[in-house]
Amino acid sequence: MSSITHGPEIIARSMTSATRGSGSGYAHGNLWQYHPRSDRHSKIACWSIFFDLMVRNGLIAHHVRAGKVSFGINHEMRDFRHDRRKDLDLVVCKRSEPRTVASIRSFADMADAYLIALDDEQAAMLGALPPIPLTGVQTALLAIEAKAAMTEFGKARPRLYDELNSSHLTIHGDTDSTIAAGFAMVNRAETFVSPLRNPWNVGANPAVVTKHNQPRDASSVVEKLAQLPRRSSTGDTGFDAFGIIVVRCANDGGPVELLEDRPAPQRGEVLHYDSFLERIETLYESRFSGIR
Repeated sequence: MSSITHGPEIIARSMTSATRGSGSGYAHGNLWQYHPRSDRHSKIACWSIFFDLMVRNGLIAHHVRAGKVSFGINHEMRDFRHDRRKDLDLVVCKRSEPRTVASIRSFADMADAYLIALDDEQAAMLGALPPIPLTGVQTALLAIEAKAAMTEFGKARPRLYDELNSSHLTIHGDTDSTIAAGFAMVNRAETFVSPLRNPWNVGANPAVVTKHNQPRDASSVVEKLAQLPRRSSTGDTGFDAFGIIVVRCANDGGPVELLEDRPAPQRGEVLHYDSFLERIETLYESRFSGIR
């Protein structure tokens, strides 16, 4: 099994490309790298995580190649006890009937739809994967929820915590054996051009630029997310796996950078991206090795 990871690099590179998006949040003809009313950043993150799980060639990848397992997006999970409902960004599931969502029929289609940017080596890796169809979801094995804290960190901390906390509660309220994986991207940029604070054409008008107090702002979010409950066995409450990356995204058209210094979790720590992937793979092997 390969220990090399590509996801964080893919996320940063892909978010460097600004898009016009759709809906009222993208009025005035602006292009945005990040928009709070878009799910593009979440879909890029989840796609990248699944890509890493495939190219690392563990049991999940073997089950996909054998036609036993595939993936679904925007899958609604429901907490049976409390009737909470939540749409999960991406789930790994037992393969069911193929489906199409907004012209997406496969894992490769999803990369095209969300403008996921791969280097030559990664593009070759994707091309070497078998066709992975988007499928209906009957049994979710792994459910991934991805969130971002990019600006207004005082508001973002409690909101992000509550949204992610409700995620693992809903996943395990639906199916306790499902691996609940949470992922967060935290921004350490010193400035940020917020789409919500610039409701006009920013090419024709001066942009309102928000200033951050870094690294304190990013550190405060990472510290809050580290308080999310994590569980070590089924029957407990919490995420089965959780990972955090830190980026620099000013949302002004400049490159989005992946940052490895603190407050980013360090290699070997439980919230580091590599530890996150390893835990997903370990839990999958222990819970789902008998899938037929």
